[in-house]
Amino acid sequence: MGFKLLGTMLVLLPLFLFRPNRCSKAWWIWLPVLVSAGAGTAIICLLSDYEWVLVQAACAFVVGLAAMWLLMPCLGSRYRLLAFLEALVVVAAFSELAFLPTLLAEKQGWLDFRPYLATVLALGSLAVTLALTLDGLSIRRRFGRVRFVCWLGVWTVLVWTAIATPFVIVGSLTGNIEWGATVLSILCVSAITFALFLPFVLLSFFQPFYRARFFGFLKIPQAGGVVESVLPPKLPEVNQPTQRPAPAGATN
Repeated sequence: MGFKLLGTMLVLLPLFLFRPNRCSKAWWIWLPVLVSAGAGTAIICLLSDYEWVLVQAACAFVVGLAAMWLLMPCLGSRYRLLAFLEALVVVAAFSELAFLPTLLAEKQGWLDFRPYLATVLALGSLAVTLALTLDGLSIRRRFGRVRFVCWLGVWTVLVWTAIATPFVIVGSLTGNIEWGATVLSILCVSAITFALFLPFVLLSFFQPFYRARFFGFLKIPQAGGVVESVLPPKLPEVNQPTQRPAPAGATN
């Protein structure tokens, strides 16, 4: 199982060929990738009986998040809606690409959850990109690390609630819904999403290379000192001696 998960992570390797990622600092992305994959594996094994396919889905989702961080210099736009759509496409595409070998593998067991998990990956991509965009809007005037993380958790729950609302309405019309289990499921999915998302955010707080591109993507003001200037320091001006005009009648 470990080798298959490692193969899933190798989907990220071509992204290091992009010019912004051709440096040793870009490889810091493997730290949150490993932390998120380990956390997701532990949570799923504790909460579910379908460990293997769910672990593969969680690791594929982590690949999508890492791809967004690696491609953030290409996702920036003056329009937040356009940046959100570009980020959504990247996270969803790389998540589904990493999950594709599992989706195409031979069916095992009488119940196949893989098509549903592929749909959940697409919905999860929508949830994280929308929560991140709304979080950036919430803290654009006054940034704080704790404030950012708290708002991120709030928006994650709200976005998943909005995504689940149409399914809840259909279930309530057919009478096949348990409200307690529904609310608990939304909270569990939100908590797992937040746990997979958080290591990447923490990397952006404390690693200058990813911090610059992360705050640039969210358009957070630089007044808080979170984005270092990449321009060379301005050289002091040298006063040039002024030449007095020659007196009248002067000869060379």
